[in-house]
Amino acid sequence: MILKYSFYNSTWKYISVALVLGLAAGGYFVPVIGLGVIGLMAIALLTNIASSRSFCAGFCPNGRALSFTFPKASSQKRLPKYFATRQFRRMLCALMMFCVVSLLIRSDGSLAAIGRIFWAIYIASIGISAMAALLWKPRSWCSFCPMGTLQDTMRGK
Repeated sequence: MILKYSFYNSTWKYISVALVLGLAAGGYFVPVIGLGVIGLMAIALLTNIASSRSFCAGFCPNGRALSFTFPKASSQKRLPKYFATRQFRRMLCALMMFCVVSLLIRSDGSLAAIGRIFWAIYIASIGISAMAALLWKPRSWCSFCPMGTLQDTMRGK
């Protein structure tokens, strides 16, 4: 862990919810805000160099927001093992990467278009993670998150 445990349970959980909602709502009206997703991805990959999945453990605004907002609404069931398999995780990661690359190729290359693409992928991630949180445990998404999969792949896992 890069940071102390107290950081993860401090006001960061409120900031995480605000950041997730800000990216989700703001990106609709101001597509350039979607470029913030690229920043989050870069931070995830850079922190992974120092400590495996440290971004996931505490920095990830989506994971932190899920664990803060869904504990009472969640069914608290175990995630089916299939979702956490390397094959499924890599397939989902590849699918999302394919979507991003495909959309980037077809975009006009403007910052607004690129921001809209990353915003749309982020909205899809939020939707899938919210459904997983309701069906299983709040941070079920974290078990098969494409960004976590990419981090694991970089570390040879």
